[in-house]
Amino acid sequence: MRNSIRTVILLSILSSALISCAQEKTVYTSPAGYDLTQPETFYLIDALHEISGITFPFRDSDMLVAIEDETGTLYHFQPGEKDIIHSKFGKKGDYEGIAATSREIVVLKSDGTLYTMSLEHSKNGTIQNVIKTEGLIPDDEYEGVAVDTTNDLIYVLCKECKADKKSDTVSGYIIERKGNKPVVISNFQVDSEQINSFHTLKGKDFRPSALAKNTQTDEWYILSSINKMLVVTDADWNVKTVYPLNPKHFNQPEGIAFDRYHNLYISNEGGDKTKKGTILKFRMSQ
Repeated sequence: MRNSIRTVILLSILSSALISCAQEKTVYTSPAGYDLTQPETFYLIDALHEISGITFPFRDSDMLVAIEDETGTLYHFQPGEKDIIHSKFGKKGDYEGIAATSREIVVLKSDGTLYTMSLEHSKNGTIQNVIKTEGLIPDDEYEGVAVDTTNDLIYVLCKECKADKKSDTVSGYIIERKGNKPVVISNFQVDSEQINSFHTLKGKDFRPSALAKNTQTDEWYILSSINKMLVVTDADWNVKTVYPLNPKHFNQPEGIAFDRYHNLYISNEGGDKTKKGTILKFRMSQ
């Protein structure tokens, strides 16, 4: 009996050691053209400790616009520079995503409300003529909004929506601006089972936090802070591959964008290990 007990204990210790070893040997790979293990890191001001989204508002600009999820403020700056322009666009609220069409900025509130505005309509640090659109999509939980710059269509992706509770998909909405009125023209889905076939979700639901289109490859890059992964799909939302994100660099990834040179940027909220929010730049290799 004692020998049996010893055997069980030894097997348990060995199993734990093997699991620990496997976890330590996680290989963090990267999309073609980028090296996610070698970021250029920009530390952010305290006001952007809870940075929740980033975008490049002008296709020929190196300036970036960011939001945080509390004050209804746009922060316009070049990564690494100290000069930051603050522009107020709304009241306090849970603002989670930002994107840019060829004409305007689009901000997504967590309940699906959209705010559209032009950076040119700013007076005394306040954005004028902000258009607020409520009820366009179901009142659920959202964090991801993006624009396909080839056609200016707006894409909103659920984080947690009631329509997805009994399915293995994450829903999204395609929105077109018709005059001053945004209209839902189509839907799309991201298949969680396809994601799980590349990298286990460990029994959790897929919860996207941001997305952006890589126009160089015609692929969608979908970021998940909760799942600590980057999902790459083709233009029709079929999952091509999944990249687990190393917590060493990706404390709480909440924003993603590409600049005009196709360099990749991912923003992280600050936390216990990383006191300040960060923007990570990954240069596209030639």
